[in-house]
Amino acid sequence: MELLPIAIPMFLSSMFDMLMMLIDRLFLSHVGIVHQAAAMGGGMTSWMCVTLFVGVVGYASALVAQYYGAGQRQNCVSVVWQALRLSAISYPIVLLAGFLVIRYAKVFDAHSTLERTLETRYFWYMAFGSIISLSRFALGSFFSGIGRTRIILIANSIALFVNVIANWLLIFGHCGFPRMELDGAAIGTLLSGSATVLVLATAFFLMTRLPEYRGHKLRAFNKDHLWKLIRYGVPQGTENLLAMIAFVVMIANFHRYGDDMAAATTIAFNWDGLSFHPLIGIQVAVTTLVGQAMGKEKPELAVRVSYSGFKVAIVYAACMVVTYMSIPHLLVGFFTPESSGLDYTQVRTYAIPMLRLVGFYLITDAVQMISSAVLRGAGDTFWSMVITFCRDWGMATIILVCVHQLDFGPLQTWTALVVMAVLFSAPMFIRYKIGHWKKLRIIKK
Repeated sequence: MELLPIAIPMFLSSMFDMLMMLIDRLFLSHVGIVHQAAAMGGGMTSWMCVTLFVGVVGYASALVAQYYGAGQRQNCVSVVWQALRLSAISYPIVLLAGFLVIRYAKVFDAHSTLERTLETRYFWYMAFGSIISLSRFALGSFFSGIGRTRIILIANSIALFVNVIANWLLIFGHCGFPRMELDGAAIGTLLSGSATVLVLATAFFLMTRLPEYRGHKLRAFNKDHLWKLIRYGVPQGTENLLAMIAFVVMIANFHRYGDDMAAATTIAFNWDGLSFHPLIGIQVAVTTLVGQAMGKEKPELAVRVSYSGFKVAIVYAACMVVTYMSIPHLLVGFFTPESSGLDYTQVRTYAIPMLRLVGFYLITDAVQMISSAVLRGAGDTFWSMVITFCRDWGMATIILVCVHQLDFGPLQTWTALVVMAVLFSAPMFIRYKIGHWKKLRIIKK
């Protein structure tokens, strides 16, 4: 199967990304209940500020794939350089957006004083380190676009190692390092991201020394490539931004139920992320192969790739469903240690049924993500954005109604979220089945 050589390294790379977050939360669970919730709240809010630009920069992957499929290797390099330019331009805008969000949006106001203080501090670590994420997506787009995903896997493997060591040293203060707790988790995350960028930058430099990727003025400003990134990347970035804002709204409202529910929500989404992030790896592989097929002007090949993507994603999601349904006590127990002197009894009462409910939407979510991957790879990013906006803000609206109008309890509200997630997965698949994406052409041969 052509999909697997690209998908497996991306699958593992995405899983390593999630493992880094899980390790942060796991270590912080031994520090305090509020600390792991604050890391999630601050991290998600900072990601909300950068995700628009990450979406635009990250669309370089689909463009590289299309040029690679068309046999235009030098254009692959030029697209990445435009993405790096956009990263540099975006960084000060991200910092400004972060200031405005913290200053005026008051996203943490409903939280306890301690949680709000910790969230704000973690937020600024991640915001100032956002250039690392932007550069990582720009450089990674080259290797995902040409199908050399093993390089991304190597980079993420090194990052995971750096993350574990740095967090162990800095969070707990081992080997003579100061005990930094939440600050240590943030610094460890930034160090691991820097390691990823260093590996990708080195590999990109070496690859672009090969004859097929060399050419005059490939690093120069290219209006056509930059415009394509903006034209097709802005809808993708806007989709990411609107989805993240909706997610932050949902998280903030679950935090209104108190610190125990905030911690339970963090645990549930930690394990949900373990299923979601590997699906992103499969999604990237599908986008790459669809982009390459469309660059070759072979939409029938793109259809075959999509079928393979659906099969792989559904099988993986089914395995995660069985896991979450059968051993939720064990999974929740990782984040609710009894030996730390903290009382996690109420957290477990919430988190165990929440994790079981997560299993109900994993398969439909997998179908939705592969459908979206096909649309993005072909260039149908506008309707992908519209559908995602309706889905995510539909769910956010339901949560707001449940919390503020219907006075639902926390588990009732979580159940409503799961039901809506299942129902709102259908429109993306319908758009895929309509097949308009097969007629799109975004590059010239």
